Amino acid sequence: MSERSQAKGVADQRNFGIAAALVVIGAAILRLWGLEGGLPHLMTRPDEEIIVLQTRLPAMGNFYLEWPGQHPGIPSAYIYLLWAWGEVGLRVLQFFGQAPAGDYLAVLNQAPDRLLLTERFFSACAGTATVAILMWVARREFGNRAALLAGLILATSVFHVRDSHSAKPDIALGFFVILSLGLLAPLARDLSRRGVCLAGLSVGMAMAMKPPGILLLLPAWLACIQGSRQIGWRRILPAEIFILTAISGIFFVATSPDFVFNPETAEKLLAIPGFVLPMLSGTAPPGQDAVEAAEKVLMWPGLFYHYEFSLRYAFGLPLVILLPVALLWGIFSHHQIAQISSWFFLLAYLVFGTSPVLLSRYMTPLLPVAALLLGGMLALAVDRLARRQEAIRALVLPMVTVAVLWEPFMASVRFDRLMSVTDTRVQATRWLADNTDKGDRVALSGAVFWTWGDPQIPRGRPVVRINAAGDAGTPPSIDYLVVHDFPLFSSSADWDLVRSFGGTARLAFEIDPFLENATEVIYENDDAFYLPTRGFRGVRAPGPLIRIYAVENQPARSPTEPVE
Repeated sequence: MSERSQAKGVADQRNFGIAAALVVIGAAILRLWGLEGGLPHLMTRPDEEIIVLQTRLPAMGNFYLEWPGQHPGIPSAYIYLLWAWGEVGLRVLQFFGQAPAGDYLAVLNQAPDRLLLTERFFSACAGTATVAILMWVARREFGNRAALLAGLILATSVFHVRDSHSAKPDIALGFFVILSLGLLAPLARDLSRRGVCLAGLSVGMAMAMKPPGILLLLPAWLACIQGSRQIGWRRILPAEIFILTAISGIFFVATSPDFVFNPETAEKLLAIPGFVLPMLSGTAPPGQDAVEAAEKVLMWPGLFYHYEFSLRYAFGLPLVILLPVALLWGIFSHHQIAQISSWFFLLAYLVFGTSPVLLSRYMTPLLPVAALLLGGMLALAVDRLARRQEAIRALVLPMVTVAVLWEPFMASVRFDRLMSVTDTRVQATRWLADNTDKGDRVALSGAVFWTWGDPQIPRGRPVVRINAAGDAGTPPSIDYLVVHDFPLFSSSADWDLVRSFGGTARLAFEIDPFLENATEVIYENDDAFYLPTRGFRGVRAPGPLIRIYAVENQPARSPTEPVE
């Protein structure tokens, strides 16, 4: 190799390192900006409060976890990991004066939002690391340009940014998905025992974050078939796939033993498939009758929903149009990573898409895989079209990058900006703390199914829950009535109830999150997340519309029930 070629190679490597570092830094900024959004309200993102409170068990030395109510399907290993991370993060926050003094349990009881912040920081770090791992895999398999483009696609994906602000395990699963695929691809070329062991551990870690990680056994099997030197049935069922499966299974059981050995947990877990995939059990999810559930199953609406909503808004219109092309390219590509990634994506998409539970976060672990395929296909396509014209290639690829990334990048920036605005529920809590006295009775109205839309009531104020106007009953007197309303199912104000108070209720405080162009705002209907998917300019703050009425000290005209 000539000195000129060596110098060019060193320069290319240095330039790639600088560019990759900038991509990772940009990804970190998008994932850390607005990380405290909604806090200290614990229910900004549904289920976060369940996760952070569950870490109390390992903090107490109890590693045999019991979940109240329906099991969320989160392995114990993820809870252990968040607890260990939180122990370290708490010391850091206390060092900088951002958390009260005390051990983990004391802070969990006094200021649980501080521990939730550390868990969100874990997801933000995992999301940023996923971008870095993705570029490592893409560079090894497709080259520098593909690596940078794939990294940019994932770094700017607004749903990956959104879920990196949450303590849920979807981001961590996505990290181990792309790491596992990166470790499986070399097995298709050289089926080494060391590679099998590493890949098996990675698949086990993915399963330990969330059970759908088991779907990685399909690309593992395909990689072992491609890399096998055997013939006949030994090639179809190579010994290495059994070794890999055993390693991943042992790791999962060792880190989440109650999933297997706790009868109560096992019983709850067996009920999850009937909830997520009711065609397996004939049962209907809460809120649906059996006929409606059966019709939705037969229609498989998720197969369309996740493409036209989840992936559409995660990547933007240009990339979601190109995604089916990228999957076809991957299936027929001579690149092993593209083949196994495409088959994994299709399998996982089919599993999630046949569920009547329609939540875009189910697609979050697949976003790194889609970014890998899109980045690889686009970069290689530009290279082929401009193979002999370096100047054209240098011009076309940046233009393509800007064209496909502008929409998701701007959506991510607007999401972070909105996350940085004080939530309406937090504003209502602060108003109640400043304008009410201890002993004042506060009534809450508007919550449906769960209390995600309720602001937290300051301590010392007895809380009652008011039912619909016109119900029978003799209520106690109240001093304040808090009502919230929102387009989502989880907040529905009963304005007839408010009117039933007549002149005894005076509007004392109102916070409206919407601007005049609120009709442009798009929310995810089945997720009680009070931030929009698109139309961020129509919202001034996260959270529901909240009105607080001061009520004369006399019995209200609709029934109440004390809140425990």
